[in-house]
Amino acid sequence: MKVRMQVLVIVAVAAALGISADAAAQQSSSLEDGLKEFQQQLDLYRKLRSDLIRKLKPISTTPDAAELRARQDALAAALKAARAGAKQGNVVNPAVAAHITRIVTADFRRRNAAAERATLKEVPRLPRPAINQAYPADEALPTVPPLLLAALPRLPDNLQYRFFGRHVAILDGDVQIIIDYVADALPPH
Repeated sequence: MKVRMQVLVIVAVAAALGISADAAAQQSSSLEDGLKEFQQQLDLYRKLRSDLIRKLKPISTTPDAAELRARQDALAAALKAARAGAKQGNVVNPAVAAHITRIVTADFRRRNAAAERATLKEVPRLPRPAINQAYPADEALPTVPPLLLAALPRLPDNLQYRFFGRHVAILDGDVQIIIDYVADALPPH
């Protein structure tokens, strides 16, 4: 339902901008296909993650933070090994990357200068993220504003959108690994 609503919004915006109905329909069809592919890639990642978790030593309820951290580290290492050849765009295809960039751009255009500065205040000024690398532990981990988050394509529970320099990263929050990102989606700051 959310995909169809996003497609309708694109068609309406295209009409307002004077883009032909055929071009708008083609763009919306491409986005709909892209969003389906995006969900399939997210499902494949979740399945891989679940399969790897089942191969790890079962964990019992424990107050030992070191034991929990060791399990997270083992899962992170297994994910990195299983996705050793992963590249930018393997999860977020070009149609969805463009869609996310449009949503972020529109959100920042609606913000006044003070709200934009506040949103970007904690965003680390970093170069491009690297797939399968950990989010830098010594950097702030700013959240995406709630209204912007609600407009973005939905992610499974363990995945999160995070700002990383001018990029929007998809982070596996349990193991702090970047699984993909959209380059240059944020305004310069």
